Amino acid sequence: MHGLSYGCKTIGMKADPLFREKRILTHKSTGDIAIAELKIWRVPKSADYPSQIKFSLFLVCGGRVLVGLDNHKPKGPHLHLGAEEVPYAFYDAETLLKDFWDLVRTAGYA
Repeated sequence: MHGLSYGCKTIGMKADPLFREKRILTHKSTGDIAIAELKIWRVPKSADYPSQIKFSLFLVCGGRVLVGLDNHKPKGPHLHLGAEEVPYAFYDAETLLKDFWDLVRTAGYA
């Protein structure tokens, strides 16, 4: 993961971008086009962000969320699979990225 040299504010807190990527992906069998957007920030340690990491990783096709991982307040880390939301056991940023791309591949995108 690479760090960026500028800071930003996210929901009233100091946040330093750690990773940002946007990709256009194609479904292997249908040819549908989807956009993957990944954002990871370092934030001050708090009850909401004990790992000091805030993240938002989504795969969207035609305005519909296919896969998403995020940890916004008050829900904490959770996974979006279509319309379903389930808790996500966040470990670290590297594992988060691996988990996201595994889910994207499982959804048929490359």
